[in-house]
Amino acid sequence: MSLRICSFEQGEQLVLGFDTGLNAGAFARAGMTQFISNPGSVVFSDGRIEPWQPGGVMELGSESSKTMVVWGPHFPGEILLEIINNSDSRDEALAALRFWLRARTILENIIKNKPDATAAPYPGPAGALIVTKEQKGPYPYGTVFFPHGRLVKRCLEAEETVFEAEHWVHPDLEGSPAISFSAGAMLYRIFCGSPPFSGENRDDLRQNISEAFFIPPELAAPGLERDMADLISRTLKVEKESPEDSRRPSPDIISALIGGSPVKPASSWLKPLSEEENSRIIAEREHFNKKNTFKVKSRRFVTRNIAIITASLIAFAAILLSVRGIILHRSSVPSIKGMSPVEVAQTYYDAYNDLDHTMMSVCVSGNAGKDDINSVMSIYVISKVRQAYELQEILMHAREWIEAGRPPTDKTIFGITDFKLQIISLDNENAVLEADYILWSPGKYDEETASAAPIATATNDQLTLIYQKNLWRINNIKREK
Repeated sequence: MSLRICSFEQGEQLVLGFDTGLNAGAFARAGMTQFISNPGSVVFSDGRIEPWQPGGVMELGSESSKTMVVWGPHFPGEILLEIINNSDSRDEALAALRFWLRARTILENIIKNKPDATAAPYPGPAGALIVTKEQKGPYPYGTVFFPHGRLVKRCLEAEETVFEAEHWVHPDLEGSPAISFSAGAMLYRIFCGSPPFSGENRDDLRQNISEAFFIPPELAAPGLERDMADLISRTLKVEKESPEDSRRPSPDIISALIGGSPVKPASSWLKPLSEEENSRIIAEREHFNKKNTFKVKSRRFVTRNIAIITASLIAFAAILLSVRGIILHRSSVPSIKGMSPVEVAQTYYDAYNDLDHTMMSVCVSGNAGKDDINSVMSIYVISKVRQAYELQEILMHAREWIEAGRPPTDKTIFGITDFKLQIISLDNENAVLEADYILWSPGKYDEETASAAPIATATNDQLTLIYQKNLWRINNIKREK
């Protein structure tokens, strides 16, 4: 018995108690008083069913940690989950599974035909107690007790073992298909030594069950007979589109195989293998586990992160297209050959205005305009990445923004306005020009207005140009703000 489901004396009578783990106040607030009127079901080996009616509720425990316990007639059985998990004898566990499968099928037929007759018990092996030994009294060997489902669940929650109980239950099945699945999971544990499904958390476990991610029983239990291995696999594999798939064996088919007459001992389902055969199957199991674990994790990673991956691919594609566009643009940039100093300077500021850092580079020599070019490149790349994520135009020219009445906007405002250019001096090899303009650059984002007001900077540049290799180029920019 578990810590929460146990026998104790009530007066001079031995009773069976279900510790809810709740104090009197919490018990009342949670509406648990209805447990007293919710009966369980006792299914005898001959098919008879008797109700198990709770006798009452009482407080147990020390003064500082009293909890409410629902009690009723004593039942001398063991919890099926503990038998399946902890029994040293496969035969004892297999016999308990046969009793549970027969009793659960009988109860399910009544529930299906008379839905109001009784409530479905808690699913899987955590929801049943079984008499596993011959004994005197009203409950003979093989009698199965199904407490009310909500009462069992409350005890599991109090003991924090709900996650363990869910290892044997398919989250999407009910009725006979659910019974078949739980029976298959228990058969897997009996012959393979561990539950078929595991998980780091509840969501992970449910996903493994839904996707039928388990090591095939013929690999998990070397030597397991083909009939049994196929039966187990068919009960655990559920088609998502058709969970009622007729290829999955019914509880009757499972019962016929493991409960025939005479009953086969568990050992008869396992044939001895040579050391070489055993080693081969173990190696195949390890290969299967590694291969499928990687495949499943990869698929789930993509599924969980599909939005991020899609956005990243779009951004990456946009950047690649931008880079490709830059390269093509560079190859088709018009030459500044034959331009005058004024035309070269005008071309430089036009390129600045258009975020065309390639054209700017053509117009200068040495380190002239280096900061301007880096600034333009930065704004260009950031705007393209944002545009790829947000799927809309991000940049807005300062001139357009001013003409629109300077409205609040979350777009990036950039550009030159009020541009004037004049010659200071000029000869055949050198030229000095002066440029006056207002530079509009991105400002700090304001969360209240959901916009970023641009910064306007009145700027004066003195440009020195030199004539080299038949071209005028800007050799130096002296800037005052």
